[in-house]
Amino acid sequence: MLTTLCIEQFAIVQHLELDFSQGMTAFTGETGAGKSIMIDALMLALGDRADASVIRPGQEKCDITAGFFVGQDSEPAHWLAEHDIPCDEGEIYLRRVIYAEGRSKSYINGQPFPLQKVKELSEKLVHIHGQHQHQTLMHHSTHRQQLDQYGKNQLLLEEVARLYKQCQKIQQEIDALQGQEQQADRIALLQFQIDELSALNLHENEIEILYQEHQMLHHAKEYLQKSQQIHALLNSEDGPNICTGLNQILHLLSQLPTEQAQIKNTFELINGALIQCEEAIDEMQQFADRVHLDPERLYEIETRMSVIHQLARKYHIDSNQLHEHVHNLQKELDNLKDSEGRLVQLKTQHRQLVATYDAAALKLRKERQKQALLLAKEITRSIQQLGMPKGRVEIEITPLEKMQIHGMDKVEYKVCTNPGMELDSLSKVASGGELSRISLSIQMITAQKGTTPTLLFDEVDVGIGGATAALVGQMLRKLGERLQVFCVTHQPQVAAAAHNHFMVEKQSDNKETFTHITLLHSMEKIDEIARMLGGLTITEQTRSHAKELLLQSN
Repeated sequence: MLTTLCIEQFAIVQHLELDFSQGMTAFTGETGAGKSIMIDALMLALGDRADASVIRPGQEKCDITAGFFVGQDSEPAHWLAEHDIPCDEGEIYLRRVIYAEGRSKSYINGQPFPLQKVKELSEKLVHIHGQHQHQTLMHHSTHRQQLDQYGKNQLLLEEVARLYKQCQKIQQEIDALQGQEQQADRIALLQFQIDELSALNLHENEIEILYQEHQMLHHAKEYLQKSQQIHALLNSEDGPNICTGLNQILHLLSQLPTEQAQIKNTFELINGALIQCEEAIDEMQQFADRVHLDPERLYEIETRMSVIHQLARKYHIDSNQLHEHVHNLQKELDNLKDSEGRLVQLKTQHRQLVATYDAAALKLRKERQKQALLLAKEITRSIQQLGMPKGRVEIEITPLEKMQIHGMDKVEYKVCTNPGMELDSLSKVASGGELSRISLSIQMITAQKGTTPTLLFDEVDVGIGGATAALVGQMLRKLGERLQVFCVTHQPQVAAAAHNHFMVEKQSDNKETFTHITLLHSMEKIDEIARMLGGLTITEQTRSHAKELLLQSN
């Protein structure tokens, strides 16, 4: 549930900290006081997009933090665990900072996260029902989604969607192979290129090996001269050399007091240098033995390297990649030649998957048909209580010919608002006020079946009043006994049913305008209900009426 909301420099809010509890919470206030500010701020914390216009004028940024408490085995807790986010004692904090230059940052429990991830988590925390929600009732997709939520068909939907995606993927492969079957020219070209490259009998890393050998042959004379010079400097037989000099030094050192540390260290260093020089002589001799003057071999290597480079330029690739390129061409050729057999295999697999999809979609349809009867009865009972005594709703499920990711059903609400009328589409039968009541009924009914712990109703009771508003209040209060419910309302009957009541006020000091939200207690609640009943002037009669309304609602 939502436990705290902290708002800094947002719209006409300078600083606001709110603590919430379980049950039904109402927000009331005069028109224009800013009752929707809390919702707008919460929506930003939940991942809605925004620009710098939401920042309080003259400020550099706005900062909004929403705190939640969730059970250890809840969906939000599992989501956090999957994303390696610590959730100490079930607490979740969503923070959003929006800067004047237009950028924003979002955080989950102090860790920066992209908005898409924040929205993914927030959908498991809060479900918001707006006053214009009834407009979406014109879309059949909304009818289907509400029925599936009511029927708790999530697992069936996931299975149908999985099978649909697999069918689509295989169909794409089939389409691609069917196009390749006509590519005889491509097959001929591939075969020619493979034959041309295979004639070279290329080896892996051959160009590098040839280059190294070419360097040895091309510079052989120079390498031999340098090797001989190095050998002479190290161990010449015709004159002074390094090894002879080191031996003479060792002989002289042996005549000095070797018990002296400096003499001993010098002796060891010179002796080590002599050993390394002797090893260097061996290494240089081995190098010199590898150097050969072979003009014919040099010509062979240069000729082969030239052919390899020419083919590399022809195929627009690096010389080192020619060997791998042959294998890639062969793989493509094999796939093309095997397309017919692969096509048969894919078509068989596709038919099997479609049959499995059809079975899953049929299972989903049967579940929808069963739940549609129950949901229609509940909606009918609810709208009859909300001032449509002769209203009736049925849910029509029509099979579709083409497979969809959500199944093969068209789900549509059919409604009759007055006696003697035929059931028909909502858009043809219901008026604006009737749509609002039908929408409110559906939202409250489906919300009871959902797993989202917090529900927010934003002025969904517009257009109703009197006994109907009182009934809506009782429905929301009952819903609040199972879930946390917030309600922004103009109706005193709805506000009176709330477990908790906040009043929104707008104040001005002739320079700036501020919004304040205050938790009301017993006498303050009576005065606010009285104001909603009778206007700005509160009389003893309206106060008495408010007390009676509160007593009846609780």
